[in-house]
Amino acid sequence: MATEMATRAFDSSAASMRLAGAAGLLGCALGVAGGIVVDLLNAPATTASAAEIVESVEGDRTALLVGMLLSTAAVSLWFVFGAGVWLRLRRASDPESLASACFAFGFVAFVTLLLAGFTAFFVLVYRDADVGDPRLLYDLTFGLLAMSGAPTAIALGSYAALIFRSTALPQWTAWLGVVGALAHIALLASLVVSQGFFSLEGQVITALPATLFMWIIGTGIAMLATEH
Repeated sequence: MATEMATRAFDSSAASMRLAGAAGLLGCALGVAGGIVVDLLNAPATTASAAEIVESVEGDRTALLVGMLLSTAAVSLWFVFGAGVWLRLRRASDPESLASACFAFGFVAFVTLLLAGFTAFFVLVYRDADVGDPRLLYDLTFGLLAMSGAPTAIALGSYAALIFRSTALPQWTAWLGVVGALAHIALLASLVVSQGFFSLEGQVITALPATLFMWIIGTGIAMLATEH
């Protein structure tokens, strides 16, 4: 009886890890789709005037709303993915590990900041021409997305530290975490740099977050392949 219960527990654990991994991969797919629909590469710069921002929103309002819904669904699925990774890390380390706690809090914090940024942009699109200060909402969107770099770096750095010390998941996923952590530290430069690649209107806001997608995709695949 005890052996049977243990086997069921392991089976349930493996199924949970695969579910979390699938949620992460699906979230990345929806996130890419949302980015394509919103067309971030051709979005107005943060130095654009209020009239230019409103004109851009009015011209693509339906596409922007669809893109925001896809992006919101994507990041929401990352909550499920993050919960699964955290459980995996806790099982492989001391349940009271500081690194495990830092991963959990960092993950929740950066996902929350992403959703907050989406909210500001959604309000801008939803209100359309009636919004009182479109530049403020636009700046808040990019500012919150950039600020998410700090907790992301903490989460990915903590993940890497734990994986290097354990066999919870393949160590190549830890290297993806290291790359992502360093990239998101660099992302914070957009809060103080006013021109060029590292500014809010530069491509840093879309290029460096790609490392987060790489980590989630790699770790999600590793979790799908888990057997215990």
